[in-house]
Amino acid sequence: MAIEVLPVQLYALAGVLDGASVRAAQAGAAVDPAPVGGPLCAAVQGFTETVHTAGSCLAGELSWLGGAVAAAADSWLHLDGSLLPARGHGVAE
Repeated sequence: MAIEVLPVQLYALAGVLDGASVRAAQAGAAVDPAPVGGPLCAAVQGFTETVHTAGSCLAGELSWLGGAVAAAADSWLHLDGSLLPARGHGVAE
């Protein structure tokens, strides 16, 4: 099975993933952990901690995935370049 994706498209995807990573980190940090009084205090604090942790984890995974996609594009560009004959040399038949 062949997958035809241009490296420029992979770099664009890597950029989108990096942007999503930043947004996920912002979402995790946006929940205010300010203490809430009364019977809901423990539940709200647990919720804010969970949202913060989930946002941080998602940001890390998206960042890693963006790096992996960019590395794949780099690899494909290197492979494409290595398949071409050197300038001034013919291709053996």
